[in-house]
Amino acid sequence: MKALQKSQISQWLLAAFLSVLCPLTMAAGFEGEVTSMITMIRNGIYVVVGVVATICLLWQFAQGFMGRKTWGDILETGLWIVGAGAGIVIATWLFAKGGSMTF
Repeated sequence: MKALQKSQISQWLLAAFLSVLCPLTMAAGFEGEVTSMITMIRNGIYVVVGVVATICLLWQFAQGFMGRKTWGDILETGLWIVGAGAGIVIATWLFAKGGSMTF
């Protein structure tokens, strides 16, 4: 009878382990969907920031051509554009590093 109880206990433990594991495997599929959605949002931000930066820089060049801006002003605008693009990349890198931390 003791062998039967040990067998039942091991079956219960196996069932409990599998019931805990099942939601985790289903969540892995959800994680893939969320990751692809976040990647699409990030790519959309790249496009929007890139278009705005291009328009801004072209406007600065036009202002410089008309004598309203100096090369220093155009260079400063270019550095702001580099900072905006780098901000997105740095934020993505920091988020990835933060997600890989374990406690």
